Amino acid sequence: MENQYNEQRRPAGTGNRFWRIWSPFLINWGIGTAAGIAAMTGFMTVYMAAHSIDMVSIYQDQEAVMKLVEKVTEIMLQYTTEIQGMAALITIPVMAFLYYRDRKREKLSGVIPNKKAPAVMYIPMLVMAGMLNIVLNNLIMIGGLSNYSREYVETSEAFYSASLGMQILCLGLLVPIAEELVFRGLMYRRMREDTGIVVSVFYSALVFGLFHGNLVQRIYGMAMGLMLAYVCEKYGSVKAPIAAHIMVNMVSILVTYFDIYNRMLSDILIAGPAAVACAVIVSCMFLLVQRIDEKPEIPDENKSSCPEPKS
Repeated sequence: MENQYNEQRRPAGTGNRFWRIWSPFLINWGIGTAAGIAAMTGFMTVYMAAHSIDMVSIYQDQEAVMKLVEKVTEIMLQYTTEIQGMAALITIPVMAFLYYRDRKREKLSGVIPNKKAPAVMYIPMLVMAGMLNIVLNNLIMIGGLSNYSREYVETSEAFYSASLGMQILCLGLLVPIAEELVFRGLMYRRMREDTGIVVSVFYSALVFGLFHGNLVQRIYGMAMGLMLAYVCEKYGSVKAPIAAHIMVNMVSILVTYFDIYNRMLSDILIAGPAAVACAVIVSCMFLLVQRIDEKPEIPDENKSSCPEPKS
């Protein structure tokens, strides 16, 4: 599955390699932080105006300032999904520009990309992604991991408190596109040039998991990160992990909206077999995906481009 690169690599020192690999993550983090600050400023301004709070006088009372910040933070939590969507909407064009610039550089350097998988093979990949989501969430709930992380419960409640349409737009579409451009389209592919595929798959999955804010989401994120990096490599395009990530998030949104997990967990005789059945489906779909031949077709340099004369 290893990509075949020629010897024409961009010379870079340690500092340049670090910036090249980590800059997409840092830019994404900066955009997310700026979006949060902008949202906090906006909510605070509106709240103070609605309650006729004088900015000069309140800042002379430290206790009043703390109460104001606490109140505005509570309001912001109700709009977590919208803030995430706004940050992703800004991130997507920035990362898309960097992604296509990388592809142009590879083409000029003579890098031969992996073959693109046929469109029909996206079906088993999407089924695998959706079922893996159900398997992991069932294991988390059956194992009671969610009970050990209050932050996980609060984050889930904040994300899924938005309207269904807003969840689909922000969490189901914008966030997956932005994250895949950052983690698979840029970080993974850039790491792969220096460290090879195996190391890059595990390292990018680790970073993707740690990017999420609590222990349960980190474990879940690492597992999903492994699958998404593998899909990116097998399908030869960032479109594949984007599609898989969208499927994963859509399944989470819908099963949460219709309270399917809680219904399953109400009876262990349902939850256990359901997890096993989904795991079997994941395994079958993985075997189909594994059969994809992604290896690039290396031209034979020994052959002349001109036809041999007939005798």
